[in-house]
Amino acid sequence: MDKNRQGATASYVVLVVCVVLWMVLPAAVHRFTQEAFAEFQAPALHLAGKGRDLARYWELKSRDKEEILAASRDLARANAALELQLRRYDDVRKENLRLREMLRYNPPGDFLTVVARVAVRDSTTWWQRIVIRKGSDDGVRAGCPVIFSDRVVGKVAVAHHTTSEVDLITSPSFRCTAFLEGDEANRIVLVTGSPGRGLAAGRAKVSAIPQDYFHPVGSAPKVVTTGLGGIYPAGLVLGNLDGAERTSQDGNFKEAGLSPTRDLFSLQEVTVLVPKYPSAGELLLEDQARKRLDELR
Repeated sequence: MDKNRQGATASYVVLVVCVVLWMVLPAAVHRFTQEAFAEFQAPALHLAGKGRDLARYWELKSRDKEEILAASRDLARANAALELQLRRYDDVRKENLRLREMLRYNPPGDFLTVVARVAVRDSTTWWQRIVIRKGSDDGVRAGCPVIFSDRVVGKVAVAHHTTSEVDLITSPSFRCTAFLEGDEANRIVLVTGSPGRGLAAGRAKVSAIPQDYFHPVGSAPKVVTTGLGGIYPAGLVLGNLDGAERTSQDGNFKEAGLSPTRDLFSLQEVTVLVPKYPSAGELLLEDQARKRLDELR
């Protein structure tokens, strides 16, 4: 027992002496010892890595060709699924950007907003229309302005129960008064749609431009709504003047083309501004319809 105790004591003494020497020795000795140990175990690490690579090689070598082909087909299907998922994420990102842009505009308090998705696009040479998936059952009425963000898309032409037909600003039936950017007098101009010639797409034009109006140099002036007439709120963007002004046929005014600020036929969602209170024209039509109904009775 005494010999065992003496041996254990000697072991502890040797351990303490080694720890003290390790702490007392300079840093150069520590680095040398670490480098020596790393170089000592490096061959064993290389050998273990090469052994794993060799085992993996023979494992793949021993596989059947059909098994490898099946694995490649599974990998191709997984890659296709990942590509579809990436496209789905990209569509969600684009939809998020569209909705953020649409909700950027705060309509006046006299209007209610009805968000609708575009169902059909009709881009014939005469009529420029889209059909949206909201109708009279959702409160949409004929004559309601249709916008995207703070930009005018068109006007509701016909409101059915669950769908509505919208005349775009390039449709010949579209009419709207506007102001020109840079005109400090705020003189009123007229924005109308015009049919395309042949297979060309429809366009919009600005007429009744004063002769003494000159747009700012270096940028296409904006054309915004006046808010007169009770249909369109003031300040909505109709587009930009496209090209130089030219003298009208009567020689009293100038006219120019109107370039919409957005591709109207690439829209997927729009916002319908529904007036909270009926206009004077709607009240007059209701009175006339009521009188006709009384006459029929």
